[in-house]
Amino acid sequence: MQNLGRLSVYLKGISYMNKMKSMIATALGVSGLAFSSGTAHAADRVGFTISFQGITSDLSILMTSVMPSETLIMKSQASPTVAAGDLSFSDKGWKWQAPSEPGRHEMTFDKDGEKITLQIFVLTPFKNAENASLNGYKIGAYRKTLFKDLPTYAAPRGFIDLSDGPADLKISPHFTLGQFICKQQPGHDPTYLLVRPETLIKLETLLEAAAARGWKADTLHVMSGFRTPHYNRSIGNRTTSSRHLYGGAADVWLDGDGDGRMDDLNGDGKIDKDDARKLASLAESLAKKGGRDWPFGGIGIYGSTSAHGPFIHIDSRGYSARWGR
Repeated sequence: MQNLGRLSVYLKGISYMNKMKSMIATALGVSGLAFSSGTAHAADRVGFTISFQGITSDLSILMTSVMPSETLIMKSQASPTVAAGDLSFSDKGWKWQAPSEPGRHEMTFDKDGEKITLQIFVLTPFKNAENASLNGYKIGAYRKTLFKDLPTYAAPRGFIDLSDGPADLKISPHFTLGQFICKQQPGHDPTYLLVRPETLIKLETLLEAAAARGWKADTLHVMSGFRTPHYNRSIGNRTTSSRHLYGGAADVWLDGDGDGRMDDLNGDGKIDKDDARKLASLAESLAKKGGRDWPFGGIGIYGSTSAHGPFIHIDSRGYSARWGR
């Protein structure tokens, strides 16, 4: 009888929590969506950080890239291990000299039973030129001068070879390498791309905040990630400073129900630009909060066309920009 009494109290507690979740979801304007506690997302961060290339992160999975034989300097409370390259320690931190050939190398940082996996891509070298290509994959030409004197707009010296992935390789807890492939020459081998770690950090932070708000999704749908200058011009874009060209931008929507389009985030029974505004508003709140998990960048809002539903643009350009309200 005593056990039955405890069970009754336990079930009443569950009922109360479910009612509270429903009330919170309604108050947030997300009725009809699954409520997520965000615990799964919280588990994707660890109790220590790694720092490299001006980035500091506690995500359990992340990526970066270097040129062949280049040295990567890292700082962490944990000690790294890696199978290839030359790893050493100095007063500047951990130093890893990359192998001389392109490829991918998995470095792990372990501390107190927690682990960060850093996927390091050694890039295939590229020489910027008009109508440039790389092993038959069309790249095009990058601008020859820095935009706004920002070093992040320097022409890439190399690209990630997708075959070093593979496409389903996790490069952060909820995003894979293949989500950022340029929509050109499908099936071409080799295929090249770029992804910047600071953009992944922003996307993970946005997804985590969405889960806390009750918008459940395993990832954000990446409609457009990396674009070559060749592809960007082919779709009518004449800009030479798009962050997509540098692997530093993503056009995304939240698709928790898996129907291939943005979810009804404002609960009005329609899928339209207002839902993109809702997701952008969440991104804006993260921008106002600032900090290492939200580097300066752009937020753009887009409505539906015959080809796609509403979405938002997120980038890490190094300064604030807003459009499409």
